[in-house]
Amino acid sequence: MNYRLIVIKNSLQNKEILKKYKILSKTLFESGTPQESVMYKLEIPITDTNSITNFLMYNLKCPYYAHLYHEDPTNDSLIVIFTDKIFHSSKINFTDAVDYGVSHGVTKEQMDIKPRDIRDEEW
Repeated sequence: MNYRLIVIKNSLQNKEILKKYKILSKTLFESGTPQESVMYKLEIPITDTNSITNFLMYNLKCPYYAHLYHEDPTNDSLIVIFTDKIFHSSKINFTDAVDYGVSHGVTKEQMDIKPRDIRDEEW
């Protein structure tokens, strides 16, 4: 099984990952211009997890974050990446990542990390 990466296009300094990995879906959300408002769901092989988290840590614009969750609903792995910190949390207990994001300029509403599970996907 793979991981799924949720990332906002405008949050990326280097957008090469959008060409490198399979795009499962994308959606628009209300924020700024349409170019800024595209959120992608990408399929990331388990073998690329470390390299993609390191890539994102150095290529995300502050105060954005991205997250990965395992496709297997029985696997509780959730990874939240900021520009200077990576959190390895569970899909149900990620308050450390939320607290960190809020303390670094992300609103509590924006820290509603979704989807976190393949069963919760709506787009």
